[in-house]
Amino acid sequence: MVGCVSDGDEVPAAVASMKPHVVLMDLKMRRVGGLEATRRLMELQSPPKVIAMTAMDVDDLVVKAVAAGAHSFLSKDESPLTFHQSVRVVASGHTLFSPEALRRIVSERGMPQSAGPDLSRLTEREREVLTVLAEGESNADIGRRLFMGETTVKSHVSAIFDKLGVRNRVEAALQAFRAGLVV
Repeated sequence: MVGCVSDGDEVPAAVASMKPHVVLMDLKMRRVGGLEATRRLMELQSPPKVIAMTAMDVDDLVVKAVAAGAHSFLSKDESPLTFHQSVRVVASGHTLFSPEALRRIVSERGMPQSAGPDLSRLTEREREVLTVLAEGESNADIGRRLFMGETTVKSHVSAIFDKLGVRNRVEAALQAFRAGLVV
């Protein structure tokens, strides 16, 4: 099912009635922006996954949307095929982002990697998983690259989220970039 609303203040009601798995959220709307609408959705009992969309390539609003709970982000200039693939990937529980976009977010926010987060609570294996995760790989791909089963990867990803205090793969990847694990 596909639905459409004209502004962010209409999003919660539309989500409540249509119960989508994924919401493509325009971050720039007239009355209530996508950032606030994303925050409201994350307060729901079972929030949908949110893909933040912006006309700008990567900006501070995207970072705020990720912090508000967005699972991924796309430029509005992407091809229809990219949107289709992104919705399918996010609906399946994965996060879609490019390492280049994450690099630009970190650099545009003026956050030197040396001032990154403390990863000392992570085991060496969790650091390896985080590094590959930050390259945008799925759990299956992480498992193949690091010679682990997908269930083991999921356990490591969960531990990483807990130890870093992040809610999703994008936030974890941003932490990896800030810490200098991925350049």
